[in-house]
Amino acid sequence: MDFNINQLLNSLSYTLDFVEKDLIKNVTNHGRRVAYIAARIGKKIEMGDTDLFDLISYSLLHDNGVTKSLIQSKESKNYIRVELNVLHCVEGERNIAYFPFFHSIPNVILYHHEHYDGSGFFGVTGKDIPEFSRIIALADFIAIAFSEGKSAEDILSSIRNSNHFDLEYCQVFYELSRNVEFWLNMDDNFVFDALNSLMPSVQREFSYKDMRMVSRIFSNIIDAKSPFTGSHSRGISRKTGILCKYYDFDEEVSWKMRIAADLHDLGKLMIPNEILDKPGKLSRQEITIIQSHPFYTRKTLEGIAGFEEIAEWASNHHEKLNGNGYPFGLDADKLDFNSRLLCCVDIYQALTENRPYRKALSHESAIALMRSMVSNKLIDASIVEDIHSVFHALPENL
Repeated sequence: MDFNINQLLNSLSYTLDFVEKDLIKNVTNHGRRVAYIAARIGKKIEMGDTDLFDLISYSLLHDNGVTKSLIQSKESKNYIRVELNVLHCVEGERNIAYFPFFHSIPNVILYHHEHYDGSGFFGVTGKDIPEFSRIIALADFIAIAFSEGKSAEDILSSIRNSNHFDLEYCQVFYELSRNVEFWLNMDDNFVFDALNSLMPSVQREFSYKDMRMVSRIFSNIIDAKSPFTGSHSRGISRKTGILCKYYDFDEEVSWKMRIAADLHDLGKLMIPNEILDKPGKLSRQEITIIQSHPFYTRKTLEGIAGFEEIAEWASNHHEKLNGNGYPFGLDADKLDFNSRLLCCVDIYQALTENRPYRKALSHESAIALMRSMVSNKLIDASIVEDIHSVFHALPENL
């Protein structure tokens, strides 16, 4: 079917803004701000629509590797230090390998912190740095300085006194910066609409199998957010795929279910790590915050045309048959089979993996606990028995 890639990119990249908020409180809309600045430069140099779309896409995704960088750098409250960690460039480049750009360009994300004078992470110089990387590097610097509250004059002065940026694009920026609207559109209140007005409308024919390439990118980002859930979404997606074959689902539904599995915890990108990774008992307020994540998953996905069922299944994974689940309190009458299935697979996966508060359970122990949940009218009995039948002989690390 036809997918509006703008909707997809805008919706999914929105979640990356919340990763930034978990780093430092005064950095918001960083990805969108970088994309806006880059798009203004691209427009000014009369870049074609497909190239402009790709530039905006790379800009929105330029920091997609930050979640993994956070865990390994241990600089969880210093955005600038995370930006200066080469790992987020390496991981980000790996993540976007399958994004449906019009023209995929190697190393744009990998080199987005390279300096024109060769003093960046990898020592690449001048025009050997991809054009998009050179534009993003400049836009990234401007966006960070803007978020820090620096004046237009200070930002301009810093760039003029630096050898880090391509002079061609600096000159374009100097021209753009003369107009007050350029700066006003970077405000949190306006940057979303400003970027949307610049983004070419792109409608492309993709199957749900194709779209799963994109959902896997965000699955990797979600799983990288916490060291305790390093393969949670991927495990659920693999197990969901196995059960889709067991139930003989048609191909389109199977791929939709795999996408829903990839993205079911998308809303966790909006939950602070200090709550997600807390080893002790959560407070009532912290529990409420945790319980908000399926709501954010739904709100993120329901804006994508063609993802209506995916949004439903993904956001219902903590609902219970007796109506005591969250965040919507849906009961058995309102939970379709696929929602019930994803819920059960999520529970099974969670029980059989290590968490900060307990060791992974064996298959038999997990099934025993799930059967007790069936007795309490929480989850579907037939699905639990099918999971037992299908998974009992599978490798534990599946």
